[in-house]
Amino acid sequence: MTVRIAIIGSIVVVFGLLLPVMSANYVIDNPADKIKNPAGTMNNPATHINNPASNIHNPAGRMDNPNPLSPVTPAIPKPLVTNKMPAAPSAEQIGHRPLSQAIVAVPIKTYHFKTVGAYVSAAKKAFGRDDYSAFVSIADDALRRIRAGTLKASNKSRQKLLKYKKFGQSLLG
Repeated sequence: MTVRIAIIGSIVVVFGLLLPVMSANYVIDNPADKIKNPAGTMNNPATHINNPASNIHNPAGRMDNPNPLSPVTPAIPKPLVTNKMPAAPSAEQIGHRPLSQAIVAVPIKTYHFKTVGAYVSAAKKAFGRDDYSAFVSIADDALRRIRAGTLKASNKSRQKLLKYKKFGQSLLG
């Protein structure tokens, strides 16, 4: 038994001594170790902490903590809002309007068409009959209903109705 322990012990000692020699056979050579990075030695100004702009005197920097020696600035009072109606233009101002701004009085009529297309076709029929006041009142009623939200219309048809109204008023004027 002692011979067996002595043999196993000598084998362990021999292999123990050979381990560093065997590990030298499996050394990994890293080619990246030979690379020299010039960016590591470059001067980077962003790393400098000294900022010359930090020394500039800025009086607005004390907005939250004002100087106690400076006098207090009073707040600007807001004007009182009154619900007064604007003054009506005098008769002289109305009489001197240029003809291009004169508004033609068209009687307000209500029409009960279901779609914008029906309003447009009715306006075209009124224009074909040379009934320009009806032409303008149909376009005006359609625009009034669109603004009130009781008639849905696309932007294209709304623009068409605005053109009809403007053109009809120019014909009446």
